[in-house]
Formats: sequence, structure tokens, C-alpha cells
Amino acid sequence: MRRRLWLVLTMMACLIVLFVVTSSALAATPKRVLIVVMDQMRPEYAKQYNMTNVLWLENHGANFHKAYVGDMASETVVSHNVMVSGLFPKHMGWSDEAFRDTGNVLGDTGGKGIYVTGDLGYSDFQALVAAGNYPKLGTYLHAKYPGSIVACVGEKSYQVESMTAGNADIGVRMSSAKTTDPALVSILGGAYRIPTGVNVPSYIADDTRFAINSDANNDYGTSTTSPAWMDDEIGDRMVPGIITGHLGGDDWVTDATIKIMQNENWSGLFLNFGGIDKVGHMWGGGEVDNLKTYQWDPNSIYNQVHMPFIAKNADTQLGRLIGTLKALHEFNDTMIVVLADHGNVYAKHFEGVNAQDSGSQSYYGTSVNDGTDYLVPWPNIKPEIDTGNVAFSYVTTALETWLTDYSHAKRVQMAQVMRKMPGVIATYIKSDAGTSYVLQSSNKARMTKSALAWWKQHGQELVNTMAWSGSADVVGLLADHTGYSEIGDHGGAQKTEQRIPMAMYVPGMKHLVSNAPFRLVDVMPTIMRTMGLTPTKAMDGKAYKLPIH
Repeated sequence: MRRRLWLVLTMMACLIVLFVVTSSALAATPKRVLIVVMDQMRPEYAKQYNMTNVLWLENHGANFHKAYVGDMASETVVSHNVMVSGLFPKHMGWSDEAFRDTGNVLGDTGGKGIYVTGDLGYSDFQALVAAGNYPKLGTYLHAKYPGSIVACVGEKSYQVESMTAGNADIGVRMSSAKTTDPALVSILGGAYRIPTGVNVPSYIADDTRFAINSDANNDYGTSTTSPAWMDDEIGDRMVPGIITGHLGGDDWVTDATIKIMQNENWSGLFLNFGGIDKVGHMWGGGEVDNLKTYQWDPNSIYNQVHMPFIAKNADTQLGRLIGTLKALHEFNDTMIVVLADHGNVYAKHFEGVNAQDSGSQSYYGTSVNDGTDYLVPWPNIKPEIDTGNVAFSYVTTALETWLTDYSHAKRVQMAQVMRKMPGVIATYIKSDAGTSYVLQSSNKARMTKSALAWWKQHGQELVNTMAWSGSADVVGLLADHTGYSEIGDHGGAQKTEQRIPMAMYVPGMKHLVSNAPFRLVDVMPTIMRTMGLTPTKAMDGKAYKLPIH
């Protein structure tokens, strides 16, 4: 009996050791990180559209189901750099779709010129990051894995080039329309786009399959249909299209990423799926983009420009990436992060102009230093323009204004004008030191009970994250379901645009559902902690511990 008990105990001990060793091996420290940003995705979309791959990662990895953007402005060109710098926008060199170049980094403006960030190129972003003197995630990956490649892929120029700057070896995006090859024009039906960016590899640049339709006649009906016509889809930049071998949108991004996986020794791949964002802007997002609100044939090509198709397609592309990792035997040592750069506000209370191409025009209030001419003045900000003291105004789901005379008295004066504008729930002026915002007014009567609770908890926090010498002089936060430029938008502090999905997965890790208030600024520190990368400079974000050991 004693011998039999000894054998049983010995076998149990061996099984325990085997289990520990096996679990540890399966949850080894990852050597690669794949970040997939589903632009403008809201957390509920995963279940709403049966996004099976996103749901699998949430149900097997770390699901931070109370994650939120955690900063302003909640814009693509801001958020992507936050993810790979671990810094609040106020420390990045730009904090919004526009900024005053107080450091005189980009030109001979005497530190007073205003630039639209979305119009900047790679060299501009390189200069801004260099002036900020901060390392990005790619810097640490290169140091840990010398000779490895870090790459960024997406449809949008400003997203790819801002994220690539100071961070990656390769940046692949779509070019503007080209018509130089008659053979391709014949196949694609007109003008087309090709890959461009930063150090685009020849196996992508020279592959004609990456040429996609960009003809103005291919708009899926969006250029003549309200409200999509405010920001219509021309060609196949954000949707797959129907031309075999020349698919656009998130399929294009995935195809390019798979090429890089197959050809490079990579340590970091950061990509952006822009389809959900485009469709959300046009129709208002998953809250309203359904057959009860808009009529289309689900079996026709026109469903590509609606949320049920485009969200599910983004999930399908995620599945293709995971399948490629497994086929290349790289899945087990890759950390996968799936998230969004911001959410979405459906502007049930729309203060803009519902007309063709009005969206891109109504964002901006005046001309800017980079030579781009915008409509002056746009009707929805006429009270501001009438003061004669607007240098620039950016309007989305928040109002942000740069003044010609930005003395304290003039900031207070503009806040008084702004507080009376439709949907404004709170106004702030930048402090004299330029390091925070000071609340000037609030209108609780315009807030629902939940909106009031969200504003009390996050309003001051969010505006302060973008406060620096180049940020807006006066800011107005807007009520729920209120927007000034497009029917579906983002940029401000409302809960629906701040709340985002956040799933992190390492093969073999223990499943975790966390109530932690995870923010975009926490992405880089958490990745670094998980991958065993030691920071050389402080970051604003928090490094969360994932259960991988």
C-alpha cells in the first residue's frame, strides 16, 4: 500500500511538472508583435456583426472590455502615434488634426504658423518626432532583435506615415490616382491607385495586383446619396471591390502585410483597416447603418459600403493574418493586439451642411500655413468667425479654435461665444502656461444623466491630454449624438467615440477579462512588458501585466 501510494504521488508530481513546463513553453515571451487597428470600431461591433476572429481573441486572450481612447483629439493621425510612443498627444509634437508650430519645426513661420496634420508627409512627421526626442516601439524592437524589420501598412497616407516616422523601416499605403498604364486602365475601368510610402519593397511595388480601381465613376452610389455624399467612397480605396486579383480596402492591406510576413524577418507589424471608419463616416455607424434605416440589396456590390459587410470583412482579413502566421510557424511566438483608434458618434443632432463633399470642407474654418485653402467661413462656425479673431477652427464632435490674438482676455471672449453654439456642453480655455485647460462653462441641461456622469469623470482628463503650446486656444465639448461635420464622426470626448475594443493575445496565455480602464497610451508599455523590452525613457502610459507565465 505504501509503495502504491508513493508511485501515485510520484506520477502526480511528474504530471504537475509536465503541466508547468508545457504551460510555460506555450506562453513563451513573444518575439514579434502584430497590431491590427480596426479604425473607428466600437466594442459592440464584435458581437453585432459576428466577428468570430475578434471574439476568439477576446475570449482566449486579455479582454480589456472597459478600454477607452483616453486622450484627445480622438483622431486617426493622433491615436496611431500614441499607440507606438506611449505618450499623450501633448508630448508628441502634434495633438490634433491641426496645430500651431510653436517650435518652428516645419518652416519659417516664427512659431505661429498653423498646419493641418493630415496633410503632412513622412519627412514632416520625422521632423516632429525628432524634435520631441522620444523613442517609439520600433526603436526597442530593433534594439532587441537587430536586423529585424518593422513595418506599417494601411490605406491612408497620414496614418501610415505618422506611425512609420521614427518607428519603422517600411511604410506601405495607397497612392493617389494614376492612369499611366493603358493595360491596367482597361482592366480596372479607369484611374487606379498603386502602392507607395516609405521604402516600399519591390515585391509589393512591382506587383500589378496591388493596382486597384480609383475611378470617379465607381462610387457605389455614395456620391449621390445622402448622407454618404458628404464623404463618399470613390473607387476601391476602402472597400474590396469586385475586380479579381485587384481587391482594395482592408483586403489590400492584408495582402501587402502577408507579403511582408512571407519575405521579411520581422519583429513588428502595425496595420490599419480603414473600411469601418469610411463607412461609419458616411452613414453614421453600426447604430443606424442597417436595412431599417438605409435600403440596399445585401446581395449586390452596394452592400460593401455598409457596416454589416465591411465589419465582417475586416474580421475575415484578421483571420487571414492569423492563418498566415500559423502557416509560417510564427503564430506561437507572436503577440497579437486588436483594437481601435477611436469609436464613433452618430450625429442625430447634425449641425453641419448635408451636401455633396461638404464633410471635407466643413471640418476646417480658415486657410492654413501649409498652403491648403479651406472654405471661409463655414456656416456652422459663423459666430466664431464673426469675432474676427479666428486663425483656424477644427470642428468634429468637439469644437477647437486657434485664435489670431490668443491673449487670456481673447480666449475668455471666444469661450463665451462658443458656449452659446448648438450642442456645446462645456468650454475650456488653454491655461496661460499652456499645459492644461481651464473650464469656463458647463451646460448640464444639455447632458443626459449618463453623459453628465461621463463628462464629470473624463471631461477634464481628456482635454488636458492635448494641452501644449501648439494646441487649440479654446475647446468646446459637445453633447451626445451631436456632430458638426459628418453624420458619423469622432474627435471629441463623448463616450461612444472614446470606448474602444482592446484584445491582447499570446498563445498559451491564461484568459483574462479585465475591468481596468485601459487606454491607448497603455498599449506600448504593455507590449514592452509582455515582450521583455526595457524602456529607456519614461512614458505616460501604464504597463499592464498579462497572464502569460
